[in-house]
Amino acid sequence: MGTDTLTCPAETSEEVLALLREQDLCYARLESHAGQQRSLVVNEDPGPLLALLTERQKLSVALTRIAARLEPVRRNWLFHRAQFSPPQRAEADRLLTAVKERLRRVIARDEEDARLLSARKQAAAEALRATHNTSEALSAYRPPGDRPRRSDRLDEAS
Repeated sequence: MGTDTLTCPAETSEEVLALLREQDLCYARLESHAGQQRSLVVNEDPGPLLALLTERQKLSVALTRIAARLEPVRRNWLFHRAQFSPPQRAEADRLLTAVKERLRRVIARDEEDARLLSARKQAAAEALRATHNTSEALSAYRPPGDRPRRSDRLDEAS
């Protein structure tokens, strides 16, 4: 059986840094997408929004792959960090801080977008209820033989 790179703690310092750089780059792209997502949500543009969400899903897959590779490093972080040169240690610390901050901002934006979408959903439901109530009120003023077959119609011409 071959060596399992997911459980082998033999990642070199440079390999660990490369993974941390890749992780930071993915989070930077995810953060950029979160900003674009806000614009698409505000402008109610579902086509491009779905395409953007597909790209975000691809980034999530990539981040999951990176996290799996970094898991043995995380379990032995003090050992790996001790193997870094001072400049590598500073870069690793900077990358980890950047990733944490990017993730925090992405989550905050996503929560804001979720609240916005929820408010829109509620407003749409209220508008539908108002439309239904208006339809019912209009139906009450029609002669008995002239009522529409469905109570959710607003067609006054029929």
